[in-house]
Amino acid sequence: MAMIFDLDGTIINSFEVHVKLVKEAMDEVLGHDTIPISIIRKNIRLPSKELFLLIEKRLGIKISPVKMKKIIEIKDNKFDEDQIKKIKFYPKAKELLLLLKNKRAKFCIATSMNKTEFSRINPFIKIEELCDVVTAPALKHEKPDPYIINKAMRIIKSKVSETFYIGDAETDFMASKNAGTKFIGVNNPELFGKGNKYFKDINALYNFVRKDYSYFL
Repeated sequence: MAMIFDLDGTIINSFEVHVKLVKEAMDEVLGHDTIPISIIRKNIRLPSKELFLLIEKRLGIKISPVKMKKIIEIKDNKFDEDQIKKIKFYPKAKELLLLLKNKRAKFCIATSMNKTEFSRINPFIKIEELCDVVTAPALKHEKPDPYIINKAMRIIKSKVSETFYIGDAETDFMASKNAGTKFIGVNNPELFGKGNKYFKDINALYNFVRKDYSYFL
């Protein structure tokens, strides 16, 4: 058995931080309140390019590649220490990783963040003390591209048939499908009925692993 976890929105609760920063960056580039925060919040789990395309289609606002790049740059610059300190582990997320570590299971984190982005948050969440963390090299490998899952499987030396990928977004489900792994959805009701199992939150997954660990063997 092997378990590979998404990070943002799955293990750490960074959802509202990202919504706020994307909204502020769009306000600066496109004009204040041009994009309703409700649209950003509902679709924040999409890859950046897909989010921009959805906004263009829904609101009829053209966002050029130059503006897209500028929004991402501003958002990344705003992701400073004050914002990072707001990010916390979901309840029982750290305990789940420790449980797997104690059971000597194969597991790791696979995040679409690049090394630079991850290096900014790790001093505060210290997740590398719990397990290996696999990062993505570039936006071209954003999920649903299975690159990050395949890379993680190589690092923890797991077979496709024995690997579960755990995530909170439709793109996580599709990346898992593209990689051929089993999928467990968490923290997002829209994932109910997709993949092998769904849990309303990490706490529920932790309780299941603690009581029914044999399911993963």
